[in-house]
Amino acid sequence: MPKHTPKRSGPSLDMTAMCDVAFLLLTFFILTAKAKPQETVTVDTPSSISESKLPEVGTLTILISKEGNVFVDPAGSPARKALIATMNSTYNMGLSATEQNKFVNMGSFGAPMKDFKRLLDADGPERAKIAVGIPIDTVDINKSELANWLHQARLAQFNYRQQVIQAGGAEASVKEYAIVVKADKDTPYPAIEKVINTLTDINLNKFNLITSQEGDPNKVGAVK
Repeated sequence: MPKHTPKRSGPSLDMTAMCDVAFLLLTFFILTAKAKPQETVTVDTPSSISESKLPEVGTLTILISKEGNVFVDPAGSPARKALIATMNSTYNMGLSATEQNKFVNMGSFGAPMKDFKRLLDADGPERAKIAVGIPIDTVDINKSELANWLHQARLAQFNYRQQVIQAGGAEASVKEYAIVVKADKDTPYPAIEKVINTLTDINLNKFNLITSQEGDPNKVGAVK
């Protein structure tokens, strides 16, 4: 009687479940991801040898275009939501709830308050025409729209931070705004001076200037 040899086969692994999980995760990230808002103004910063690093979160950025127009970009949705609600009620901007939500999700902004409703309702090239920068009044600080935006933005972030702390959150999880000035390398100095004067007039004497990294000539060849 011949000897029966059983047929042998290599082990197999069913990958169906793992593929299902992978596609579910991919679908989740696609549906929940938010595209970065298009920048209102492009700023080509000057270079320097400074090695100081800016904080990654909690920044209130002031952008100055090469034409001297000023734009503001406060970080954080909760603070932006409180900011636009306060500005809308205080200065009678006439913004609807939908328009306020657009503000929360947009990037940097810059337009006179009287045109802000049109700015939020516009899109593409039309929005670019309205975004002519935030007006600055260096004679009367109380009439400076830039000063009002900066003051209310810092106050909104401060109040949000206090709410997080009172709710039992870590004090370091939300920080007060770090003021950042980002000017184009071709921006005329008087425009930058107006912004700096506005900051000092509202007692903001500590701020950061953004530059691109440049090699330090004193360090070239120092390390062998």
